[in-house]
Amino acid sequence: MHMEEVAKALSSETRLNILRVLAEGEASAVHVYKLYNERFEDRRERATIYRELEMLYKCCFLVKSYNEGRKEIVYRLAARSINIDLIGQTISAGP
Repeated sequence: MHMEEVAKALSSETRLNILRVLAEGEASAVHVYKLYNERFEDRRERATIYRELEMLYKCCFLVKSYNEGRKEIVYRLAARSINIDLIGQTISAGP
């Protein structure tokens, strides 16, 4: 992860809210979309949620896997925290 990518990913209220939803456990993109629009006043289109999930995945905030039982792709947090060293410009995942 590069510092700029992390800063950009965390600069969006939508992406931060998606992380809050997934902090409760793994979910499919459709489920994240439904939960997001139930919980937050700034309703988003499904395509927007999908795009933001993929950005969080590419920045390594999320893990994506296929759930055989439900026959769908699910997302979950890669870690519950990250550590940012502003001097060394490094980022590492916490537990």
